[in-house]
Amino acid sequence: MVTGAPGSGKTTVVPELVRLSPGNLVVMDMDELLDDDGRLLGIDITSPTAAPIWPAYNALWLRITELIRRSGIPVLLLSPALPKELPEGRWLHLDCPDAVRRKRLAGRGWPEEDIEDALADAAEIRKHVPRSVRGDLTPERSAKSILDWIRAERFGKTLNLWGRFRG
Repeated sequence: MVTGAPGSGKTTVVPELVRLSPGNLVVMDMDELLDDDGRLLGIDITSPTAAPIWPAYNALWLRITELIRRSGIPVLLLSPALPKELPEGRWLHLDCPDAVRRKRLAGRGWPEEDIEDALADAAEIRKHVPRSVRGDLTPERSAKSILDWIRAERFGKTLNLWGRFRG
């Protein structure tokens, strides 16, 4: 699991993760099932009014990842969730400085209130998922850091803040 608050670079890094791990890893972003009018899910899952639906949405993603893992291929899910919301797997935090996040979200036309919520979400994620890689680098560098973390997890090494290894 790679988590990150809005604006951390999760969606941006997906194509690089796919490119750098062809056939070795299934990479999915929870945002891939979102659509503006809620056609697919019957509701705009990003709306605060959808909060009662979020546990079911998370459970759906866990079921999808489990079905894929049965094939023997590892799954990497990118999500804005906390470990308590998706209590499976190992967690890494894709993070960026608040000023970068603010600029990215403002560039998407987000209102100031929503940007402040995203900054609060980022602070909360930092408390619960201390292992981080930088999302303010190039997408390729961020993807390589994530893939290095996956390799380290598989071979028993730990990862320091910002993608530096410690044996």
